[in-house]
Amino acid sequence: VHPAVTGSLVLDAHGFNQPAWLPRGWRARHNLKEAYAEFSPLPNLLLDPFGTRVSRVVARSMPGRRVGVANMRDAQSDRVYSSVFPLPSSLHPLQALRVFFAAALGYSLHDLVPNYGLVNVGEFLQPKRLVEADQQAMNGPIDLVVDWEALTWDVAQRQQCRALLAMTDLRVAYLDTSASTPAAKRLRLHWSQISTANYVLTGLNATAWLAAALGRPGVCLCPEGKAVAEGVVSTRWAPNKMINIDQSPFNQPQVAAQSIIRILDRQRIHLLNNKV
Repeated sequence: VHPAVTGSLVLDAHGFNQPAWLPRGWRARHNLKEAYAEFSPLPNLLLDPFGTRVSRVVARSMPGRRVGVANMRDAQSDRVYSSVFPLPSSLHPLQALRVFFAAALGYSLHDLVPNYGLVNVGEFLQPKRLVEADQQAMNGPIDLVVDWEALTWDVAQRQQCRALLAMTDLRVAYLDTSASTPAAKRLRLHWSQISTANYVLTGLNATAWLAAALGRPGVCLCPEGKAVAEGVVSTRWAPNKMINIDQSPFNQPQVAAQSIIRILDRQRIHLLNNKV
């Protein structure tokens, strides 16, 4: 149990799976209301990382803001929540919980030094120092984060995109593409860069889902014909969205790079006008 947990509720899962008009179904819901009455004051935030039928019933009956994990198969069931965070299925369940809580509560995993048996503390601290040093070397916030890992471009196309970006004064961070680095470790390593970047260019991978969960703007280049069915979904509250693209010529390096350059140029002009 997390050290911050000060209490618990014992729920009748079988009762919640029955209609409210049946005795056991009614009793389960009545017991939940009585348990809520013991809270003083009632919490103003409920986090549901499970998304089961029972947890959704509990969330629906709780006042205040309700946050859950997006159900990619049944979007209608997400209506019980005030906002949802999509999480990639490739993450280890424990790492997915950590990403969910950090995104929902607005803190960075780099502020923590967890040791839950997945990696040792030394392995975690070293990437953190590298990220901090990398940010200092960038001398300011990052304009664009590029993750080559899941892009469908070949080496020549990647070089073409990189050459176009190099012709500008944009601050671009290229994420580690080592195949030996697990997805969960890559998220920890690049969390601060993704969460603060003005724009993100990536393929359909954990980076895209994290950027969408954090409300970062960007482009997710999906395999052809997969944007609608498998593309990332940004949270409803996010002012910025990830755009899924899977059709030519929009998914080609030259068009993608030039479009991103124009978007970031407009952002700069807008910021300058606001300062004036």
